[in-house]
Amino acid sequence: MNTPLQICIIGAGLGGLCLAQGLKKNGISFEVHEKDQAPDSRSQGYRLRIDQHGQTALTACLPAALYDLFQRSCALPSEQVNTLNPQLETLTDKWVKDWQHDKAGAETMPDLKANRLSMREVLLSGIQGHVHFNKKLIDYAEQADGKILARFADGSSSLADILVAADGVHSRVRELCFPELAPQDTGSICIYGKTAYSDEVREQVAAQLQTGTTIIFAHEMAAVIDTMLFRDDIKVFDAISHANDYIYWALIGKRTSFGLQDDQALPATTQTIRACLNQTSTSWASGLQALFHLTPAEALALLPVKTATTMPVWQTQHITALGDASHAMSPASGLGANSALYDAAALTLAITQIHTGASTAENVIRNYESLVRQHSFAALQASQKGSKQLFGDEDK
Repeated sequence: MNTPLQICIIGAGLGGLCLAQGLKKNGISFEVHEKDQAPDSRSQGYRLRIDQHGQTALTACLPAALYDLFQRSCALPSEQVNTLNPQLETLTDKWVKDWQHDKAGAETMPDLKANRLSMREVLLSGIQGHVHFNKKLIDYAEQADGKILARFADGSSSLADILVAADGVHSRVRELCFPELAPQDTGSICIYGKTAYSDEVREQVAAQLQTGTTIIFAHEMAAVIDTMLFRDDIKVFDAISHANDYIYWALIGKRTSFGLQDDQALPATTQTIRACLNQTSTSWASGLQALFHLTPAEALALLPVKTATTMPVWQTQHITALGDASHAMSPASGLGANSALYDAAALTLAITQIHTGASTAENVIRNYESLVRQHSFAALQASQKGSKQLFGDEDK
């Protein structure tokens, strides 16, 4: 006989929504609470590479039709990868180990190029009534019967058997329980943007940046550029918005390389971001500079790169975490989103074991956290190594 459970998920990011879909698939009650006012109320990036771990997790948590929709919503695949210097000259001695090209010959799924907003819309499909926006968590309290009462800024509350922190790098849940474990600022930043295709872009941006994937290796920084070309028939799907073709780019490097002080407040204004881009790229090829210059202000963002030093060890089986709330990492190897999806699938399995009576909450949550700790430690190491390789600090 199944044990009825109520799960409270704090955060409607990719990991939290993937977990919600997995719980729905297994007949487990849940509610998701997100502090943002709407799914698209702030910029959170544009392109995500979903690797084998991420795809396997999505397959486990989503119904087949929804996973098919996700695949169709992704940009068209491209195998071409260029490694160039800022003058757009080919490099043959630079790479990041965990990127797909390094795995040639291995039996791995090709990475999918997902548009973040489209992916979030897919993950919201069918569960919108259980996802509540504008719900800022104030605190939580464990009740006498072990249940967790989460309280929100609007005066509402949610009572659950298990509370899951899926609220990202600035996790309020982690802050309340482990304030000393806040992710550390690495001293690096990431500037990213989205440049829609236009006649001007096609004429001014270098041709080799308009196909496949390009990695630019520069002094103490690197740029990743990815073309996002979508299927013409994607507009027929009612569940998601149609995404127009664009070029995604991200610059990652040390603050000082962008002309920023180590203690300068972030995130920066659009004016500051433009100044950083101008200072950084002034001597770069004009066809590369044009990509940055033709990106509209509303499609620019700058974020500090933060990483976890230690994963929290929760003292109760009624609270746990996934993704950046537990193990924030550098975007250098593109593993953050995939780790969150991996966590979501693993936690879905754990909670399902409680639901079906296969094991106790104490055992499955402890086992889940041990599994995630091992997986995230490897991912953290890969992201740190990826940063060193991108910034040119490591011999090849």
